[in-house]
Amino acid sequence: MMKWLLIFFYICLWPSMLLADEEITILEVQGFGGTQSEAVQNGLIEALKQAKGVNIESEKEYVKKLRETSLSTDNSSSYNLKIDEDSQSTVREATQGLIREYRITESSPTDHSEWAVKLAVKLVRYKTPGFSPHERRKIAVIPFRSTKQYFTFHGVDMPYPEISRQFSQKMVIELAQSRRFTVLDREYMEEFLREKNLILSSDIPVSELMKIGEALGVDYLLIGTISEASEKQTSYFIQVTGETGYEHSASFFADYRIVVMATRQIKWADSVSLTFDDAKIKDMVPSLEAVQIKTLLFESAAKKVVHRAMENIYPLRVVKVQANGEVILNQGGVSLADRDMLDVFSAGEQVVDPYTGEALGPAESWIATIEIVRVIPKMSFAKVIKGDSGSIPNGSICRRITNEKSLLQRPSGRVTNIISSPSGGVYLPFDN
Repeated sequence: MMKWLLIFFYICLWPSMLLADEEITILEVQGFGGTQSEAVQNGLIEALKQAKGVNIESEKEYVKKLRETSLSTDNSSSYNLKIDEDSQSTVREATQGLIREYRITESSPTDHSEWAVKLAVKLVRYKTPGFSPHERRKIAVIPFRSTKQYFTFHGVDMPYPEISRQFSQKMVIELAQSRRFTVLDREYMEEFLREKNLILSSDIPVSELMKIGEALGVDYLLIGTISEASEKQTSYFIQVTGETGYEHSASFFADYRIVVMATRQIKWADSVSLTFDDAKIKDMVPSLEAVQIKTLLFESAAKKVVHRAMENIYPLRVVKVQANGEVILNQGGVSLADRDMLDVFSAGEQVVDPYTGEALGPAESWIATIEIVRVIPKMSFAKVIKGDSGSIPNGSICRRITNEKSLLQRPSGRVTNIISSPSGGVYLPFDN
C-alpha cells in the first residue's frame, strides 16, 4: 500500500517538480528584414542572443535552424497580428522549447523597402541545479595589438595577427580553466559582431573596443599589446671537435589591461615578460621543434597573465583546514601543481585610496607558508611548512611565491669542511 502511495505522490508532484527549474522571461525586441517574415525571424534571433541562459554552441544551432524556418505572416501593418499556429510550433521545435511563443506588437514597412517589427517573445530558461556557470562574470579576450608587423620564429616571419590569434586562444583556455569567468568564444564574437556591423581586429582603436564590449554584453574586457615574440637558433663553432653547435632562445613581452565595462575602470594592468634560454628550451622541448617551442612560450605567457590577474581579482582562498592540518584551497585543475608554494594571509579591514576613494582591498597579514601536495579538478590540498595550521581561518588569502623568492627562502647548506691552500687551491681529503 505504501509503495502505491509513493508512486501516486510522485505522479502528482512530477509536473511541478519539472516546472520548478523553469524561468519565464518576456523580451521586447525589434527585427528588420526584406519581408515581414524575415523581420520576425531576425527579431526572434535577437531575442535568443539576449537570453542569458543560452549556451553559446546551442545558440548557434538555434540560429541556424531559425534561419531555415519559413514563418507565415500576412504582411499587414496592423498591431497584434495573429501568428499562424504552425509557425509558433515550428519556432518552438527549432529552439527546443526555448521560445515558448511570440507576438507581433507592431509591424510596418520602412523607407528603405524593408519591414520593421516589434515582438513580445516569451522565453523559457532552465535553471542549472547547483551553481550555474551563467552566474559567473563574462569576459572577452580581444586580439592583442602589436608594435610590429611580423615576428620571427626559427627564421620564418609570421604576421602579427596570427601570433595574436594563437596567444589569445591560449588565454581563453586558461581563463576558462580558472572557473571564475564565462569566457566568450572568438568564433561566436566574430559572428555576433558581424551582424552588429562591428569589426573585431587586432588594430582596432580602444574607443571602438568599448563599443564591442557593450555589444557583447560582457563584464570585463581583456586587451593588450604584444611588443616581442620570437624564437631563434644561433650557431657556434666548437674548436675542439671542429663541429658546429646550436643554441636556442625564445622571448615574449606584452602589456595588458582588464577593463570593467560598467565603469570603464582598469581593474588590473600589468606586463608579462618571458625569456627562455637554451637550457630551459632543451629541458622543456627536447625535440627542439619550432612549433612546440612557440606553443610553450604562448602557454607560459598566458598562464602568467591569468594567474596574476586572478590573484588580484579572484585571489586563491582557504576553504577549510582539516583536523589533520591539511589546507583545502578553492582552486585546482591546471591553475596549481604539486609542490607549488604559497603564502597565506589573513584579510583585515578594507584600505581606501585617500585621493580617489577607491577600495584598494583588505589589509593583509602573513600567517603561514604552504606547499601544494595534491590537486583535483576543483580544489587543491596543501601542507603547512611554516607557521601554524591552527591559526589559518577559512577565507584566508593565498599568494603564490615566485621562484626567486623560493630560492631565497631555501634552507642554507651545511658548513663546508674544505680547507683552502695558500696558493688558492684546496686541500683534498687524501692530502696530508
